[in-house]
Amino acid sequence: MFIALVASIIVSCTKDDLIKETINFQNVLLSPNSYWNGSDGSGPIKIGSATFNNLYIDNWDYWEGFSLSNMVDITSPGWSNQYSAYLVNGGDIFNIYSISYVNDESSTISFKHNVNLISAKITNSTYTYFSILNGNEYAKKFEEGDWFKLTIVGFDHQEEEKEREEFYLADFRLPNSYIVDNWTKISLKNIKGVRKIIFYLDSTDEGDWGMNTPAYFCLDDLVFEYME
Repeated sequence: MFIALVASIIVSCTKDDLIKETINFQNVLLSPNSYWNGSDGSGPIKIGSATFNNLYIDNWDYWEGFSLSNMVDITSPGWSNQYSAYLVNGGDIFNIYSISYVNDESSTISFKHNVNLISAKITNSTYTYFSILNGNEYAKKFEEGDWFKLTIVGFDHQEEEKEREEFYLADFRLPNSYIVDNWTKISLKNIKGVRKIIFYLDSTDEGDWGMNTPAYFCLDDLVFEYME
């Protein structure tokens, strides 16, 4: 059960008088093997200099944007396991992270300052991992040439796009096809001077209503710097 939304923030100063901030979620009070999806009506997740978008619609038990979880599962496929991260090494059962369901621009993080991004850790959700690996009633099993991609786009205070980074959560175009199955640190250093970032997901498995691959990813340890 979600008790209180207090997250862990590591703040330090660099030699250029920039403040470096690392956001993780270790001080969020979650019961073991549980999640928070906004059903308490508290809305967006405000942590340090960042706000993580969350939308929950009670009548539909529907959410989008960012939720919080400490669930890890590498055995249980399907939508009912949408709040778990796939970590082949088992991960840390006490680690709390953010899981995102992407719908248009729902997965947005906004900042109090103009920030320069540095890095983040990313992995697949269990639901998405098994969908790619085996397919399901909505999505196909990936074959040679398929891919599943996360794109992070930065925008300035005038809503102008500044820069973007791409990260493949699965790639079957290469001789050594892979599905990301552990926390992977990615560089975001090209995204500078932004007030918000939006995460998008895309896949080669498309249907009449858009992407068939489950639109989830997991995020932890977001690092950025700014001048206050």
